[in-house]
Amino acid sequence: MALGGVMFIAATAWWYVFFESMLGDDVKAASACFYRTTESCALGNLVGMLSEIPAYSPWAFWAAVGMTAAGIVIYAVAPRGN
Repeated sequence: MALGGVMFIAATAWWYVFFESMLGDDVKAASACFYRTTESCALGNLVGMLSEIPAYSPWAFWAAVGMTAAGIVIYAVAPRGN
């Protein structure tokens, strides 16, 4: 679970830094790009390829969700010593 939390924080930071460099204070306009790639996100990623920051991809968000879910399942089914 902790690894999923760290991955979520990293994905959020990557999303923010990438889109803030293109949109400035209007970074909320790219909120849908955090969890899926829309046409405007793909266009932003294409334009963003010219920047020094790697283009954001929502795979990081979904990897964080998967790691957190796996951690919860493992914790729930793990035997507990009494």
